[in-house]
Amino acid sequence: MPGPLDGIRIVDLSVALTGPLAAGMLVDQGAECIKVEQAPIGDVVRWLGSSVAGVSAMFQVANRGKRSVVLDLQQKEGRAILDDLIAQADVLVQNFRPGVAERLGITYAEVTTVNQDIVYADLTGFGPDGPYSHRRVYDTVIQAHSGLAASQTGTNDDHPKFLKQLACDKVTAYTACQAITAALFARERGFGGQHIELSMLDACIAFLFVDGADHEIILDGDHSGPQSVAANNTPLAFDGGFAAIAVPADDEFHGLARALNVDSSDPDVATVRDRSRNRDKSMAVHREVRENATRISIDEGSERMDANQVPFGIVRAVHEVPSDPQVVANDLFTTFDHPAAGRVRHHRVPARFHGSPTAFRDPAAPTLGQHSDEVVAETGRGDRIEELRTAGVIG
Repeated sequence: MPGPLDGIRIVDLSVALTGPLAAGMLVDQGAECIKVEQAPIGDVVRWLGSSVAGVSAMFQVANRGKRSVVLDLQQKEGRAILDDLIAQADVLVQNFRPGVAERLGITYAEVTTVNQDIVYADLTGFGPDGPYSHRRVYDTVIQAHSGLAASQTGTNDDHPKFLKQLACDKVTAYTACQAITAALFARERGFGGQHIELSMLDACIAFLFVDGADHEIILDGDHSGPQSVAANNTPLAFDGGFAAIAVPADDEFHGLARALNVDSSDPDVATVRDRSRNRDKSMAVHREVRENATRISIDEGSERMDANQVPFGIVRAVHEVPSDPQVVANDLFTTFDHPAAGRVRHHRVPARFHGSPTAFRDPAAPTLGQHSDEVVAETGRGDRIEELRTAGVIG
C-alpha cells in the first residue's frame, strides 16, 4: 500500500506552487494525480530557478509522482477528455484567476454535472469577490498585503522585508492539503463532495495571526511591546558560528545563563512573570550572555548549552543541511537518477505512517506531456492518439 490515500485520484489543473504543492503532498501520501498542462511550456515553474529539460527544483518537489498530460482545453475534444478524467476523480485542484474557470466551463457547478461527489479545491489569490479579486497574484504580493512583510521589521528598522522563499505559496498549499483531506473524510461520513474556496490572503493572515499580531487579537491589552513574541529573535554569535536559542521557560533561561557564565540569581528575573515585569533586567542578562558567547567557540558553546538543556540550533547553510548528523539519522534524503534532469536529491515524506506506510509511485516529476498517450488511452481513445495529436488536442 503506497500510503493512507491510496485509491484517491486527483486531477490537477493548477500551476505555479500553491495548487501543485497541495496536490503533491496528497500524492506523497498515496494519491494518484494527473497533472493537466497546456502547450507549449506547461507549468511555468518548470522553467524557474535550477532547471534541466523542463524540470526545475521547485517543479520536482511539488510534482513528483504525478502523470503529465497536455490537453488543449479550448478544443471540444480536449474538454471531453478532461470531463472523462474528472468523472473518475475524487479531487480537482485549480488556481485559476477569477473568471478563467467560467470561460473554460470548469466551475464547481459545471464539474458536478460530470461528478457530483468530487472535492473541488478552488484556490485564489485574494478570494472570489472584493476589490482585489481580479488581480494576478504571486507570493510577494500576498506577503505584502497580509502583513507578513511588515512584520519582519525590527526595533530600529521600519523597512518591510520579504521572506527569501515563497512562504505564502507554501502556507496556502499546506492549508489546502489539510482542507482537501478533511473534505474527503467528510465525504466518507456521508456528506458528499463539496466546493472548497481558499485564498492565499486568508491562509497567510491566519498563519501570521497565530503569533505575529498580538495587538490585533488582545485588543484591550498592553501594546507597548512588539506584535510578536519572536520579534527580537537574533542568533547568538560565537567564535566560528551562530546559534539560535529559545529560553521562555525558567529552567531554560537560567540554564543559558549558567552555560555562558552569567549571574541570573536576581529575584527580579527568577520567573517568566518576573522577567516580563522587569524587562530591563532580563535584557541585561541577555546582553551579557551575548557578550560572553563571542569569547568561546561554537563547538564549546554547543557543548555547554547541551549540558544545561538549553534549546538551541546551530545556524546551518542550506548546502550543509543534508549532511547534518540528525538529518542523516532521520534518513530524510535520498538521491536518484531522473530520466531527464539527471541526479536529483529529494526528501522523503516527512510524516511516517506506520499503519499505512508511504512509498513513492515514482520519485521523478514528469516531463511535459510524458504520460499524454497512456492517460488519453485510459479514456478509451487509444486508437485515436495520432489523430488527436495532429489536431493539437493533445501534446
